[in-house]
Amino acid sequence: MGGRGGSMGGSHGMGGGSAGGAAKAAAPAPAAPQTREQQLLAQIKGNPAALMQMSDQDALDTVKAIAAQPIATDGTQNDTFCQRWLNATGLANEMPEVLDDVAFGKARRKAGANKLYHSDAPYDGKATTAVKTLQQLQTGKTAFASFGTHGSGTYLDYDAVSNVTMYAGKHGSQVKMFLNSHARIAKAADLKQARSNFEIKHPKTYQYLISSHTTTQWGKSELKTVWLTSSGYNAYDNGVWGYKVAYSRKALTICSTIKSGQQVEQKGTNW
Repeated sequence: MGGRGGSMGGSHGMGGGSAGGAAKAAAPAPAAPQTREQQLLAQIKGNPAALMQMSDQDALDTVKAIAAQPIATDGTQNDTFCQRWLNATGLANEMPEVLDDVAFGKARRKAGANKLYHSDAPYDGKATTAVKTLQQLQTGKTAFASFGTHGSGTYLDYDAVSNVTMYAGKHGSQVKMFLNSHARIAKAADLKQARSNFEIKHPKTYQYLISSHTTTQWGKSELKTVWLTSSGYNAYDNGVWGYKVAYSRKALTICSTIKSGQQVEQKGTNW
């Protein structure tokens, strides 16, 4: 398990013109035609399931184009294929609902949803960094995709204390949330079907991903993100151990409160 979303305008003015009348503005230069890679990437932006409608060759070229995309190097993104996939499809930029404590409690009870927890440890040992990481989860433009046994995304735990103990470290912090009505949750049977469908529909693309993008410690499990999101899901429920993962923050309603690991451990129960 891993730890760690057209304007209108113009100018108006008065100016001199020739005796024959106002001078005409030069026509704008025609836009450069899109490359094939740009056209393919445009198809999946905002619609990851479009990959399953492509031919195997187009799908292969699309994921290769995704693999070549740049990644932020300031610690806000994970240097993995799945982070690039979530960026390219727009899932990393979808935003959660963030509510204060009172509104969060009301919304959760109305939804009949369970509280879930996510903790992060600071990569530099500073408590303030862990807070910034969780603030990124709440309101940042792009979600950090933590890798793990159920793919890359935001890992969620039903037990606040065990989660903070395992993933926050000495200087980490925690937030709470629930899966809202935007969550399209897959179970184990859905995952099995999604992976099978992908392999059958896109055998070359499947083999490319398996052979080229399984280098994290989680190996092939990392690609669950691709199998599921290309099948229309944005969250996964492991079921057995209670762990869940959200591939899009749109599936989450998050409480604005951030608690330090020490606060959670001292309380000793869910909050």
